[in-house]
Amino acid sequence: MINNIQFEISSLLVKKDDDTVTGAMSPLLFAQEVAKGFDFKFNRLARIWFRDSEVLQQLEYKEMTGYDHLIIGCQYANDLWLSMWVDRGTTGLPVAMGYQSDREVIIAPVYEKASFLVKPQDDAIKTIFNHIFSNPACIAIRQKE
Repeated sequence: MINNIQFEISSLLVKKDDDTVTGAMSPLLFAQEVAKGFDFKFNRLARIWFRDSEVLQQLEYKEMTGYDHLIIGCQYANDLWLSMWVDRGTTGLPVAMGYQSDREVIIAPVYEKASFLVKPQDDAIKTIFNHIFSNPACIAIRQKE
C-alpha cells in the first residue's frame, strides 16, 4: 500500500467541429457500459497515469497486467461528481466516488478487499480526487485540435 502517489491525468473526451463528443474507443466503451450498468450519465472521462507502473496492477501468469485507470464523472452546473475505476478488460472494479460540493470521497468496499501489486491507501485516492476537484479543467472536454 502507498500513501504518497505520483500521477498524471489526461482528459479523453474531445468535442468535434459538429459539436459531437468522442473519445478513445476502449475507455469510452468501458465508460458507456459502466454508466448503463449502474444507471448514471457521464460527461467527463479521463485516464490516470501512475509514475509507479505497478500501481493498481496484478500478476497474471508471472506477467504484470495492463489495467487502465479511469475517472468517469459528470460536471453539473453547480457540482462535479467523480468515480474512479480499474478497467480490467472484461470487468471493471470501482475504486471510489465523490462529489466536489462536499469533498467526501467514498472508497468502494470491493476495492478495499481487492489486492494489487501496489495499492493506494484511502488518503492517496482522496489526493487524486482533491486534485481534480481543485483543477476540474484537467478532465474537461477538449476542443478538437
